[in-house]
Amino acid sequence: MASFTDTFERKEVKYRLNAKQHREVLDALAGRMAADEYGRTRITSLYFDTPRRDLIARSLEKPLYKEKLRLRWYGTPTSGERVYVEIKKKYDGIVYKRRVGCSLTAAYAYLMGRVPYENACVQNPLSDQVQQDEALTLHSIQIAREIDAFAARYRNLRPSMYIVCERTAYAPVPGADADGLRITFDSGVAYRDVLAGERGAGSTFHPLLGLGETIMEVKTAGAYPSWLVEVLGGCQAYPSSFSKYGAAYQECERAAGVRFVRNALPTLTSRKDDRCA
Repeated sequence: MASFTDTFERKEVKYRLNAKQHREVLDALAGRMAADEYGRTRITSLYFDTPRRDLIARSLEKPLYKEKLRLRWYGTPTSGERVYVEIKKKYDGIVYKRRVGCSLTAAYAYLMGRVPYENACVQNPLSDQVQQDEALTLHSIQIAREIDAFAARYRNLRPSMYIVCERTAYAPVPGADADGLRITFDSGVAYRDVLAGERGAGSTFHPLLGLGETIMEVKTAGAYPSWLVEVLGGCQAYPSSFSKYGAAYQECERAAGVRFVRNALPTLTSRKDDRCA
């Protein structure tokens, strides 16, 4: 059995917190939940989409079922360290994730070089032999076949958007009323438009949150404990349908709309902060 979790099925609810709400929630976690062994970690996600970004456009329409494909890594991996190729699906409010772990060079060969998953892993092995063995288990290969089927459904997938954030994850302390609960806090959320980069622009990361804002995500397979319900109600924190990739896409669409109007009406003053030129 793999030593990392490669399959998830749970409810994930996001909250967009201001600085005061963030502090109040952290106060409530004291004695119940603690930051995990990784502490504060930089997460980079590279989302794949069609040239017209049909996947994220459909996702924002809030269909009953939606899915995304991304490459994700933690910190700054070397070519032989493990990264994750993930399919994230959401159906009727429940999130399902399937992922394989392989080297960064293997992931690029698989997703962008169209090299079969097993071949990419063998040709670009992980530095850790245990992790390399995990990458080639029958279970991992089965998940890779699901990723292949995803790519076949949406032809011409390509890198679309980088999303970065600084994450601190909290897990229950022994004996606390928080079994099965996981809470993450994402700050410094920013994006870079890869498709714009193909046109010689888009090399800068742009923030998606206001000063002091944090995205909290509550992940659980069951009901919230009463203390969490109480603190969320007390600080007036309510669920927010915030997709990082979706928010970045909307920023790019707004910038594209501004450019269109500016081109149509050349007397308008040019903006200096076009984010997705």
